[in-house]
Amino acid sequence: MLVSRKLLNRYVDLEGISTQELADSLTNAGLEVEGVDSLIQGTNLVVGYVESCEPHPDSDHLNITQVNLGDMHEQIVCGAENIAAGQYVVVAKVGAELKDMSIKETKVRGVQSNGMICSLNELGVAEKFQTESQKTGIVTLPKSEPGSDPAVALGLDDEILDVSQTPNRSDFMSIFAIAHEVAAIFEREVKIPEIKNHMQTGTKSDFQVSSETEKCFLFLAKVVNSVTVKESPSWMREVLIGSGIKPINNLVDISNFVMLETGQPMHFYDKKALDTMTLSVADNLNQTVVALDDHEYKLEENDLVILNGDKPVGIAGIMGLGNTMIQDDTTAIVIEAARFNHVSVRKTATRLGLSTDSSQRFTKPMDNMATFNAVNRAVDLLIEYADASGIEDTVQYGDVDLELKKIKITSDKINSYLGTKLENETIVSVFERLNFNPAVSGDTIECTVPSYRKDLDIEVDLIEEVIRIVGYDILEETLPLLDLTMGSLNPFQRTIRQIESVLLGNGANQTNTYTLVDLPKTQGLFSLGTPVKLMSPISDKRAYLRTQLFNSMLEVLSYNNSHKISEGLYFEHTAIQVEGEKTHRLGLIGSGSLIKENWNNVSIDLDFFTLKGILMNLFDQLGYAEKRFEFKSDCDFGETLHPYKSAQILINRKPIGYIGHVHPRLLKENDLKDAVYAEIDLDVLLGLKGSSIKAQPVAKYPIMTRDLAVLCDKDIAVKDLIQSIEKGSKRYLVDLNVFDVFTSEKLGDKKSIAFQLSFGQNRTLEIEEINAIMEDIKTLLVEKHNVEIR
Repeated sequence: MLVSRKLLNRYVDLEGISTQELADSLTNAGLEVEGVDSLIQGTNLVVGYVESCEPHPDSDHLNITQVNLGDMHEQIVCGAENIAAGQYVVVAKVGAELKDMSIKETKVRGVQSNGMICSLNELGVAEKFQTESQKTGIVTLPKSEPGSDPAVALGLDDEILDVSQTPNRSDFMSIFAIAHEVAAIFEREVKIPEIKNHMQTGTKSDFQVSSETEKCFLFLAKVVNSVTVKESPSWMREVLIGSGIKPINNLVDISNFVMLETGQPMHFYDKKALDTMTLSVADNLNQTVVALDDHEYKLEENDLVILNGDKPVGIAGIMGLGNTMIQDDTTAIVIEAARFNHVSVRKTATRLGLSTDSSQRFTKPMDNMATFNAVNRAVDLLIEYADASGIEDTVQYGDVDLELKKIKITSDKINSYLGTKLENETIVSVFERLNFNPAVSGDTIECTVPSYRKDLDIEVDLIEEVIRIVGYDILEETLPLLDLTMGSLNPFQRTIRQIESVLLGNGANQTNTYTLVDLPKTQGLFSLGTPVKLMSPISDKRAYLRTQLFNSMLEVLSYNNSHKISEGLYFEHTAIQVEGEKTHRLGLIGSGSLIKENWNNVSIDLDFFTLKGILMNLFDQLGYAEKRFEFKSDCDFGETLHPYKSAQILINRKPIGYIGHVHPRLLKENDLKDAVYAEIDLDVLLGLKGSSIKAQPVAKYPIMTRDLAVLCDKDIAVKDLIQSIEKGSKRYLVDLNVFDVFTSEKLGDKKSIAFQLSFGQNRTLEIEEINAIMEDIKTLLVEKHNVEIR
């Protein structure tokens, strides 16, 4: 939120407190001030009086001016069309630093120019605060003292604090609440204006308000039958600009000013634009509307809408519609202030992409008293600045709890928690400064929590209030007393470390992705079950705990690809949790090359077999023999994995995950050429007993190798052939490698597979022995699989 020092000074005296000191003190008290800015960006700026203005002899658009700067006169060449003698202007003297330039002595087409006459653009003033003429020419000032500060003459002599909105301090959307905070920190008096109660003052009203949805808790409306539209007082325009709001006219400005003061958004309707004397709230509208920003928005069911009869007049909590906006000829208005379900407002604002001053407040817990205070304050200001009369009673739908919370605590408990020795008087003083109205009874202090402090519920909240106001510097530096224990990893942690080591050694990159996702990303392949939804998510895109890793890992690959990193292998291990169940998963995804082509034209592409090889290497390192694994290809992975390039992974015939190329539809949606993915259930895998890894000495005797090529049916699995080869080798086989698989139209439904077999024993084998073993293997393959030996 942008906090105007000039506005804040209306409610608490800031004399003697620099803006930087104010920012530092608020930050130390737990409210993050991200920066301090001035409305005008520039140094060495003064008011100048243009004494003469003559055309440049060598230009048809330049003028030579003589400008009185108070303590000196300067000649300045100016190219603005609206420059004229007799004007008071903003001059950047030689040596000035503006937003985008430095001012130096120069000659413009042979004429000396010492300084620059400035426009608001050059002074860094946002365009939305400028008139059309100010956008195209220099800014002129009312009569001012030459040499004086131009920011004062423009009404822009303000400093702005950019306060980050922490989730627990929704009260910082109200300048009244901020004033209480500043007064407490600096021990100053708060000067909140007296607000008269106008709820039941005025004539009886026939206006009616209602709601067709439970998402509206409170709805107030008040008819003012006579108002005058005119310019707001200068002080109000100035503080609105300082708060980032463009002044329009006195009626619109009053509604915005009251919102700044109380934190309660409100809306003024032109009474003559209303078809009926009713306003209602509904959430079942499906149509397109035009809002005050002249943009069209498609409303859907569950979006809260304010209706006048059957006509929508506002997107509740976000923005009014143009069909009832205040006009220059408005003579009567209807004031509306309400309370809506903040989750509903947030969802609508997010979907429509409308982050307004109103929606920013409605999406957070709000002061229950603010709605009533806002209506009363608006009436006060309308009477003073808009000649309001013909005021009717306030009509009301619904109600809110106005009972203030009370919390009891003792000084001993505060000091015990903080490790301090604060006096009772000091603690009570803090509570008084924070407007808690403390009542002391013996050792007990009872605090009445102001309605705007929605973050205070229990004793420890009060303890936090004490220490942040007193200051954290009083806390003594002490070391906690802890029992000495030996640190070590449990078996699961050691295995995870081993997995990381193996995958990193294979060239993979470790990543950590968001645990929270939206609902669609919890659905799909290998999802664990019904996802857990957060009670109060920060956004709809982070509302559920994920139930699988595929969508998160695909997002990683897509993000890197969009940043021109199209090659690489990534992995993540994490816990996946649903209601009543939790498991640990390992996900791997990659595209492009695992190893880029080197000088010897060698590279390794990331495809199904590369990823399978990495997994088998990992399983082997973990103590799981290759023979225990099976890759089942006849599985339906929907539109997640490629139907012909994917497989389910089983160990001991028990599913532990899947592997395959990403489905072409998803590749197209994520602008990817190709990608491979695997996901493993680590709990299932590590729950099985692994084999002991044994070291074997290097063979002392020679290894005999033979090649074997067979022609078999395409539907015969290589794994089945290998099992037969191992069975026929009579334990002489020490290694087997498939080095060729060939298919062609000529072979039809057949395929040719070539194996390299290595034989060895703890002695030198005879050729006759190897030949006999090879004959046994061939016989077994022919009899069992009907292959043709080539």
